[in-house]
Amino acid sequence: MPEGTNPFVSLDGFAANFRAKLEASKDVQEMTGEKCLDLPNNPMTVGERVISEQDWADTQIANSTAAGDRWHKRVLRPKRNPVEAAIAANGKRKQRLEQSEREGRWLASMKRVDTTAMAHTIEAAGPSVYTQGIRIREEKIRNSVKENRAMVLALTEELDKLPTDTPEQREAKMIAAKRGMEQIGKLRRGIK
Repeated sequence: MPEGTNPFVSLDGFAANFRAKLEASKDVQEMTGEKCLDLPNNPMTVGERVISEQDWADTQIANSTAAGDRWHKRVLRPKRNPVEAAIAANGKRKQRLEQSEREGRWLASMKRVDTTAMAHTIEAAGPSVYTQGIRIREEKIRNSVKENRAMVLALTEELDKLPTDTPEQREAKMIAAKRGMEQIGKLRRGIK
């Protein structure tokens, strides 16, 4: 350690230094670590401090792909009731949502969206991904339509009772239809 260097850095000092380094490096396309070092009289080499982008991405993709069966098995055998766990964590969800809003995370994320990469992903996935998603949700869709149809029929019957002789009456009927659909939406989402 060079003479006069303080080995202890406050957390505030670290945060400021690290933030400055992050800001300076965020536009750099290729981050390289230290060069590999040959150890004398040893076939081993010391690698980069952070693995290469290629190795990192390859490892992440391979591990995620290999975890598919494990994910499927665990999702079908949760350790807790997922609905009860989600309800119990509602306070944490609200706190994190409020923090996200204060920090402007959604807007920042939208500004970073790469529409070219998005298009490549959609193109590579093809239409079968969408249609498969619909097919596996068929029961949910049918139940939703059954529930929705009954409410829309009730709304239609009420709307049919409204007069439509004047432009004002027709306008009132359109507004009633809009408000009725909003009420259906709230009821379906469990909002009183």
